Amino acid sequence: MVTRVVFAFAIFFFFYSAAYPLTIDSQDMQSLQGGSVVLKPVRQNSVKGTETAIIINAPQEKVWQVLEQKENLSKFIDQVEEARVLSNNGSDQMVKTSVKICKLLPSFDYVICFDHSEKYRRMTFRKTSGCFKELFGCFEFIPYGDSTILDCQVYADPGFYIPVFVSSNLKSDVEDIMRSIKREAER
Repeated sequence: MVTRVVFAFAIFFFFYSAAYPLTIDSQDMQSLQGGSVVLKPVRQNSVKGTETAIIINAPQEKVWQVLEQKENLSKFIDQVEEARVLSNNGSDQMVKTSVKICKLLPSFDYVICFDHSEKYRRMTFRKTSGCFKELFGCFEFIPYGDSTILDCQVYADPGFYIPVFVSSNLKSDVEDIMRSIKREAER
């Protein structure tokens, strides 16, 4: 068990210490191994964000395929109302999406550029148009035995004030999204 945890951390720091450094520690690993979704605040420069992680009992390739097929996201993630691929040149994918997070907020529309150049390892994304002042982040696909640790970091500056009670409701949405991805990848 300890060897597995040490091996996982070695992989984290060797392969994934670039622009989006992971912040998963040994306590988080215990939570992940217990089936929990780990959720914690992060910051990049002045932009606040959230890091979430979950263990998915499927190989990286399967988890990647679930997230790569954007037009299917609305079929298994309740918060995604629509996702339509506008262009795909192999390494970059432009996607128009409508997302409804937190029942208290309206739907938000974006065009997001997904970078797929690090296939099966990292999928970065950045808003190119739409709501919010800034929206960017990445998915990390970390091998963990026969499973995958899916780590997602999302950084957002809406450009307007969001009350604390709304922010607290977002936590359950983020956990639901990660569990939805897990269910789909494990089917």
